[in-house]
Amino acid sequence: MKPTHIYEFSDGTTMTLGPDDDTSLLTHPLTVLDGDDENHIILSRLVRQAWPDDLSPDEREASLSAFLQAGGSAAAMTLEVRRRESDGTYRQFIVGRPAGGSGQEPTISIRVGEHSYTVASSESFTADEAGEVLVFYYRNNSVPEGFTLRELQR
Repeated sequence: MKPTHIYEFSDGTTMTLGPDDDTSLLTHPLTVLDGDDENHIILSRLVRQAWPDDLSPDEREASLSAFLQAGGSAAAMTLEVRRRESDGTYRQFIVGRPAGGSGQEPTISIRVGEHSYTVASSESFTADEAGEVLVFYYRNNSVPEGFTLRELQR
């Protein structure tokens, strides 16, 4: 079956996933993130169900421009979602748990390779917690209802 998603790893390798693949293929890699060499994964939905080589350059770029990224270590990672807004621009957000509420001060430092991010406690996830969000994103192309999004300023 032709894939619906591309899953990229921090070492540069990629794999494709179809609509009915075992979700442990998504969640297991989160358990080996160490914040150093193994520091992030990115899940992107293809603009159409096809082999990546069959996509036009524009389709491939559009597919890889929106994603859910997990970065850090299995014990503490951030989730970032990048999505296309209704005006056609792309914006990137840190994802937070619903119970966290807004206005929390970022106090937790999470290392993702050479970078360090400071996030609120509601924005720090374990591998198991992030796995639930990743599976939801895989199935729905969004984060679960009620999760908070804090826009990243670059």
